[in-house]
Amino acid sequence: MKIRTQILTAVLMTVLLTACNSNAELAASEELTSFRATVDTFCASITEADAKINSVDTASENFNAEIIADLNALNSSFTDFAAVDFPEQYDYLEHLADEASDYMSQAVAGFTKVYTDDSLSEETIQSEFDNATELYNNAFKRIKVIMTFLNGETSEDASVQTESTGTLTSPEPDGQ
Repeated sequence: MKIRTQILTAVLMTVLLTACNSNAELAASEELTSFRATVDTFCASITEADAKINSVDTASENFNAEIIADLNALNSSFTDFAAVDFPEQYDYLEHLADEASDYMSQAVAGFTKVYTDDSLSEETIQSEFDNATELYNNAFKRIKVIMTFLNGETSEDASVQTESTGTLTSPEPDGQ
């Protein structure tokens, strides 16, 4: 279980370091200012979740309950972010927030199963864990793309394409 926690931590840290480094300047309108505050709050909440996940003692008797609580808090942050109405100039990114939330919800359900269902075989645990990790990575992949575009950059992700109309296609899940 310690290795699994380290994998989750490494993935989350990578995303936090790359996705939430927000130096882009948005216009001074109230809508954009409010949106920027929402994005900053979201980034702070996933940073806080990372700190909590990193601080869980893997040898603790309450490890499973603590990690699930922290993952649920992270899921809640994703759900709240998906509910945000993006400003018109960023509307093309809104569906990625929805997809990220869906992926995170599925990932947390998978991790919850791994950490709570004592009847699972080792093989099933590994399979469920791998699937949940892929879903988790797909959620953060979408957040990284959103943050990249919000920072005024173009995503280098090969599965993300912009069209001349300004729309954005969803990144394909890894491994599909």
